[in-house]
Amino acid sequence: MTAKPKQDFFLFLIGGAFFAAGIFLFTNQVMVGSALRFSGGGFAGRTFGGGFGGGFSGVVAQGVGEGFGLLVLLLGIGVCLLFSGTYRRAGWFLVWASSAAVGVGVLHSLFISFRPTTLWSLATMVVMIAAGGGLAAAKRELERLHRELERSGKR
Repeated sequence: MTAKPKQDFFLFLIGGAFFAAGIFLFTNQVMVGSALRFSGGGFAGRTFGGGFGGGFSGVVAQGVGEGFGLLVLLLGIGVCLLFSGTYRRAGWFLVWASSAAVGVGVLHSLFISFRPTTLWSLATMVVMIAAGGGLAAAKRELERLHRELERSGKR
C-alpha cells in the first residue's frame, strides 16, 4: 500500500466539506427559544407601574430560575475559599459543581424544536454528516491498515 498524500488530503477536504454542509443544514432546521419574557408595556407605560419607566421593568422568567440564587451563593462561597487559600479542594468542587448546575439550568430553560421537513431532506442531512465524517476519518484508518500490513509483512 503506497501513501498518496495529495489524494488523502483531498479526501479529507471533501469529507470536511460534506460534514460541515450536513451540520449546517441540520442546525438550520433547529429552532431554539427561551422561557424568558419581557414584561412592561413599552414607552407608553400603560401597564402596572405606569409612567415612562413602566416599559423597562425587566425580564421575567416564567417557571425558570427559582433556585439560581442558591447556586450563585455556592459559587461565591467556592470563589471565596479559593481566594483565601484554605479548603482548596472544597472551593474547586463548589465552583465546578455550581457552574455545572447553572449551565444545566440554563440549558433546561431552552425550548429546542425541529422545524418540519421532509424525510428526504432529513436523510440527506444525516447521510452528508455520516459520509463527511467517514471520509475525514478515512485517513486515520488508512494509516492504521498500512501499519498492520507492514507488521504482517515483516514476520
